[in-house]
Amino acid sequence: MENIIYLWAWERIDTRLVAKFPYSRNFFHHIIERDWISVNNKKIKKSYKLKQWDKVLIDDLSRYLSSVVLEEAPNISIPIILEKEDYLVINKPKWVLSHPNSVREVSQASVVWFLYHNYKNLPTIWNFIRAWLLHRLDKDTDWLMIVAKTEKWLSHFKKLFQKKSEVNSIQDKEKAELKKKYRAICYIPSQWEEFLSEISSQLPYYIQELVIPKVPHYTPKFWITKILSFQKLDSQKISFNIEILTWRTHQIRYHLSNHWLPIVGDYLYWKEESTSMQLTAYKLEFIDPDWEKINLEI
Repeated sequence: MENIIYLWAWERIDTRLVAKFPYSRNFFHHIIERDWISVNNKKIKKSYKLKQWDKVLIDDLSRYLSSVVLEEAPNISIPIILEKEDYLVINKPKWVLSHPNSVREVSQASVVWFLYHNYKNLPTIWNFIRAWLLHRLDKDTDWLMIVAKTEKWLSHFKKLFQKKSEVNSIQDKEKAELKKKYRAICYIPSQWEEFLSEISSQLPYYIQELVIPKVPHYTPKFWITKILSFQKLDSQKISFNIEILTWRTHQIRYHLSNHWLPIVGDYLYWKEESTSMQLTAYKLEFIDPDWEKINLEI
């Protein structure tokens, strides 16, 4: 830890940190939220205003970008579904992070570490914490992810994701040249009949709801989940094929649990830890920069 004595009163701490260190405001928000910066040995918010003689304790920031840390990260094997000169589509296993949330998770297996050890010249979006990834899957969600290998294609894929996020209507979102489809296996509790009766007569069915995921400091927003089809597996479980029309944290998990259909193994929204979460990104459709239509399904 590094001890710093500040003499600037009434200045926001994130503003002062950005002025003192060569890192972005978002970077400091990220580590403040995880309590790796404190003032007078107390937790703070990113909006905290410094007072005279405040003592700020902060992690050694060089650890976040250290080449030693990167080389010590675990090198795991991840199946490659499609590899072209400018991009990859990989099959992320369950229990593998998309990216570490901080240097404190450097010992955990992640897609970023696989890429770091096997593809040394990939473009960087920010720093090693989120390097090269255009989108992410939850740790317990498996299968298809896109990785850009060049700056040109990084820009192309970012535009595809942004285009779908920027339009508001369902009709415009449906026209987007990037589609992500998931399969979720859910429990069938006693309240399921009314919801399934409602959606069965009007598939595809759109869930449009204001939700608050169980993550810190999240602003509620309307999310759109499109149920394509469903199949009852047995007396206790049902399988849904789903497309997401918005890119939001825990979107599918929240929407289904909010309709009394919790995903099997969801420890956060169903508090079940006895089995792995049954949510899979099984299909990707997109247009690549050479105007080739890619349709991958596992």
